[in-house]
Amino acid sequence: MESKYRTLTHDEKRAAEAAFRGAPFDPQLSESARKIYIGISSAMAHKRDEAFQEFDLSKRAKKAPRPSTASQIRSRAKFSLW
Repeated sequence: MESKYRTLTHDEKRAAEAAFRGAPFDPQLSESARKIYIGISSAMAHKRDEAFQEFDLSKRAKKAPRPSTASQIRSRAKFSLW
């Protein structure tokens, strides 16, 4: 039984690595390497867009309440790195 997949060439592996790292495409690579680079780059850009859509950037983060009593301030100061 023949496999419909083949291993990547050296150029294609270099293009894939560059795409995953976000590095620019090397124009000396082959046409098939360029197609792989474009495919991976566009898929990763789409994933980044999806990741940011999950967060509602219009909502502000809530701040932790400040200690109100002197004992709470002292106990928090014990663990401060400053």
